[in-house]
Amino acid sequence: MRSLGPRMEVAVAMTILGVGAAVVAAMHLTWPEPELPAMAYSVSGGEVSNLEPFEINDVSGGAVELTPGSEGFRLVRLSNPNTVDIVVLTLEAEPGQPLDAARNRVPDCPSGVLTVVPMAEPVTIPPAGEVEVEMVVRIAHDVPGACKDLVFPLTYSGRAART
Repeated sequence: MRSLGPRMEVAVAMTILGVGAAVVAAMHLTWPEPELPAMAYSVSGGEVSNLEPFEINDVSGGAVELTPGSEGFRLVRLSNPNTVDIVVLTLEAEPGQPLDAARNRVPDCPSGVLTVVPMAEPVTIPPAGEVEVEMVVRIAHDVPGACKDLVFPLTYSGRAART
């Protein structure tokens, strides 16, 4: 592979690192009967560069039912729209303020009862390719009663670099 020179490599790396994507998905905390909400997605803009930001798409298919102290999984597809290999260095998801069935915020249920474990290892994505990774989602053991049957929006973000 041809070297771009130290200044150009830093510029390319900084551009790719500054370009990320955020996707909003939903986690559903329920006890008896979950209602599957429609998934909502939002992709953030990036810096102007000759490289496109990688895409993050939660492909789990719907909300995951979680009970206090349990663990679930989100299947996330990472896509590379570029003509060169990239390596996704980090991928994380931040839970937002929970919403009730009418999509109203529920302040008595803190978003911190839900945690998402960041992606453990970097993954390489070939040009115009995609890779699926699984992210672990955990719910606290002591969850306030106000959290029952709520939807937790997740905002995904990550960093990538040219390989």
